[in-house]
Amino acid sequence: MILTLATIASGHLVIASGFPGNLCLGSVLVGVCYGSQWSLMPTITSEIFGMLHLGTIFNTIDVASPIGFYIMYVRVAVYIYDKKASGQRTCYGTHCFILSYCIFAVVSLFSSLVALILFFRTKRFYTMVLLTRIQHSSRG
Repeated sequence: MILTLATIASGHLVIASGFPGNLCLGSVLVGVCYGSQWSLMPTITSEIFGMLHLGTIFNTIDVASPIGFYIMYVRVAVYIYDKKASGQRTCYGTHCFILSYCIFAVVSLFSSLVALILFFRTKRFYTMVLLTRIQHSSRG
């Protein structure tokens, strides 16, 4: 999860860079990693919170995606685009979106940091679970 979030950040920076083919490459990076996140979420959720309320917790995570999309893309990106276009009807070029994608990259890096903290906080728990499984398998 840490690696996919960091790769999403690099994908946003690739899109913001403005070199030829950046939109295609950056979109592939972001899309593949975003898809990876969705395949990891049920597993991570069930391991951290258990199976008892998995549906409720996973649906809460599922609702967070459109809320985050609305805040980041509709509120932030559109606001910045409108400021760059100031007085014109449209804005052309990378300068219209570079700040937005840099903000997206910073948010993704922050998310990667939060995932790293989660990793260190649950590391001892997973070590105990692994040792318990090894002990049970050696007895059987």
